[in-house]
Amino acid sequence: MNFKVRSYHIINGIFILLIISIFIYSLIFRKDNHPIPALLTRITGEIPPSKGLSASFSEIVRGNLDEATLINQHSLRIFAFFALQLLLRIFFSLLVRLRSESVNLLVIIDSVVSFSLFLWCFAPLIVYTVSLFTSLAG
Repeated sequence: MNFKVRSYHIINGIFILLIISIFIYSLIFRKDNHPIPALLTRITGEIPPSKGLSASFSEIVRGNLDEATLINQHSLRIFAFFALQLLLRIFFSLLVRLRSESVNLLVIIDSVVSFSLFLWCFAPLIVYTVSLFTSLAG
């Protein structure tokens, strides 16, 4: 296995472990007992669109989609990013293993698909962050 292929598999493995860790964290902690506080809300009193994502994810992994949406309206969209990324990491790792001679093209396709998915799933948070920085700068 060449260096590029091995490096790709290592990076994908790290992402798979991170995503599984997010899902395990969501299973361990329930709606109101997450140890990570919403710091922006505590400091500023402002409620960002990311508020309640941990609690929402906890409800999603338990199949309570309506409750998750009540906690955070963007949670299903953002959770979908992580779930789809887990599937994409496995899919592209298998594809690279089978077609290692095309690793460069597969990495480009993977990157474009992943970046597009990120932009779509995180659009509400991206728009909020850009507008927040714009208002602070101007």
